[in-house]
Amino acid sequence: MSLAVLLLLIHLAVCLVVYILEKLGALRASQLSMSIVVLVPVWGMLCLLVQEIRARLHADPSKDVGIEKLLIDDEIQRSIVVDEDADAESVVPLEEALLVNDVSTRRGLMMEVMYADPGDYVTQLQAARMNDDTEVVHYAVTALVELQKEYDLQFQRLERIVALNPDDDGALNEEISLMERYLGSGLLEGNARIMQLRSYSDLLAQRLAKGETASLWARKVDTDLKLGEYDKADEGIRRMLEQWPQDERGYLFLIRYHAQVKDREGIDRALDLIREKNVYLSPNGRSEVLFWGGEVDWNAGSPKEAEIAEVTV
Repeated sequence: MSLAVLLLLIHLAVCLVVYILEKLGALRASQLSMSIVVLVPVWGMLCLLVQEIRARLHADPSKDVGIEKLLIDDEIQRSIVVDEDADAESVVPLEEALLVNDVSTRRGLMMEVMYADPGDYVTQLQAARMNDDTEVVHYAVTALVELQKEYDLQFQRLERIVALNPDDDGALNEEISLMERYLGSGLLEGNARIMQLRSYSDLLAQRLAKGETASLWARKVDTDLKLGEYDKADEGIRRMLEQWPQDERGYLFLIRYHAQVKDREGIDRALDLIREKNVYLSPNGRSEVLFWGGEVDWNAGSPKEAEIAEVTV
């Protein structure tokens, strides 16, 4: 075999190796280097080596090289699962789970609720107490009992502070805020709710003794009307009209008071008083006054009628 043939075979072998490395993506040099290697023996290979060394030494880490890298990143990105808003989907699955005949789903979701924040699911937990699955009922009752216990402990702590230091307005305000959260939690029903409403009214009375504001009186009157304590409500309404004659809330409470005691003439007197005092009314206040004055679209006013006439306890 002549020397020329041997050199040609070596050159072809080198070209084959370079071609395989290029297809595997192992080379970082430009694809034009392959043409140089094939057309320029020896020197073409040297040029490829120089380009490969420079490409590896000056590689930009932020720049992906080769289509394979792009495919890998694309697959990784598509495999990433982004958590959606938990609050938007946290209630519906529990309600639906209580309706389906899937024991494992119901029990699993109930356990998630217990380990999360049961305070956000009081309505659903109340409904779960009537479920056919005894274990679901057990979970629901346990969660409700724990919530009740937490409120009891907080009330006991604040009551001790107030008992030791009656002049501590901060503790009294905190107790009022806690009672408002408790009443709005959905835990209370029937007589238990009535008792706590009475306690709330007493707390507001204690706070009013330290300083009167229209907001405190409004909460006190609203609570007394819910309880049907009309003498106390009447006293609070008179106080509001006396101290804040341009505050619409006093007049709207006066209308509500007469509506609950079924005194149509009293409602008319309250409407006359609003006109006489030229009280500024908000859009909601104006709709109530127009309704009770008989000057409202009945289709639009009927929901308001139900809201005003109903005594919520």
